[in-house]
Amino acid sequence: MRIAALGLMLVLSLPAAAVPAPDIDPAEANPEAAETTVPAELPAAEPGVVDLFHTLGLFGTFAPDCSRPPAPSNPHVSVSQQTGGLVIEAHNVGAAYATNLYSVRAARRLGPNRLEIKVVFVPGTQAEEFQTLELLVGKGTRRTMLNRVDDGPVRVRRGVAVANGSKTPLLKKCD
Repeated sequence: MRIAALGLMLVLSLPAAAVPAPDIDPAEANPEAAETTVPAELPAAEPGVVDLFHTLGLFGTFAPDCSRPPAPSNPHVSVSQQTGGLVIEAHNVGAAYATNLYSVRAARRLGPNRLEIKVVFVPGTQAEEFQTLELLVGKGTRRTMLNRVDDGPVRVRRGVAVANGSKTPLLKKCD
């Protein structure tokens, strides 16, 4: 029971709730193969974002436990540079769930270990949402300290999910 509650708390601490993927039977799901589709014609990130992400070592895959597959209790966050200066974050919580996509628009350092990024959640869809995130980064780790919908609610404040009071997970670089 405690493990199930912990898994639920971790899911609720993610920047956006994981949504079951359509037409997938969880019994047949391959946790390594959650589908990620990047919409066409997204705007590139502002100048300097790619360089800042390289400087801070933020490209690659991060997870609480890299040896375990993606799951609600073990999210895998893959950050990649696409052609044309596009930076995409894909939050994979398992094949039974849709992958949450974020397109990075802008980024700036707030301090030596703190980064503010402006993102579009589910870009190119009717549900797209502009958000501001603050990450604590360093030594191959990252943790969401703030998630605020622009002109909307705060979802994470000081590293704690507002919805349930759980701490956001510390993600370690896998590759």
